[in-house]
Amino acid sequence: MLTGTPRFALPGVVLAGLLTTGPAGADIYRYEDQDGNVVFSDKPPTEHGQNVEAVELGKTNRAEPPPNIPRASANTEKPIARTAYTTTITSPADGTTVPMGPGNFAVTAMLSPPLNSDERAVLLLDGKPVGEPQRGSAWQLQNVFRGEHQLIVERRDSKGNTVNTSAAITVYVLRPSIR
Repeated sequence: MLTGTPRFALPGVVLAGLLTTGPAGADIYRYEDQDGNVVFSDKPPTEHGQNVEAVELGKTNRAEPPPNIPRASANTEKPIARTAYTTTITSPADGTTVPMGPGNFAVTAMLSPPLNSDERAVLLLDGKPVGEPQRGSAWQLQNVFRGEHQLIVERRDSKGNTVNTSAAITVYVLRPSIR
């Protein structure tokens, strides 16, 4: 017999316990003890003079449990999609001839997506970097020697690793020569 539990909690706690642990079809009795607490029990009280009620319970759910369904993996993060980078030299066009003069011309590139704050672009002239890696995508070349030259633009991450490279283009520089 349970005593000392508040009246409002006792019926639910005891009934829940009896429903889950009692044998199927067992009799359940409800009565008040000498202190006025409501008591649920599978045995009627032995003391006479108490108002005892038999509690009728509904049928117990006998449904089969669902089949085991594997849980989703703990790692519910989506895989990181690799960014598709494109780097293209937009000017000068491949095969361009730089006319007579001091060998000055501009190179521009399009980088998609745009450079992140920790990325830099590098222009390579004949495989050698022109200046320092930069956040922009335009370079002004000066005094480029006469002849054929290969231009490539590289996109580099914060560690200096090449992330993406443009296709090489060829330019021809004409400069006066003294013979």
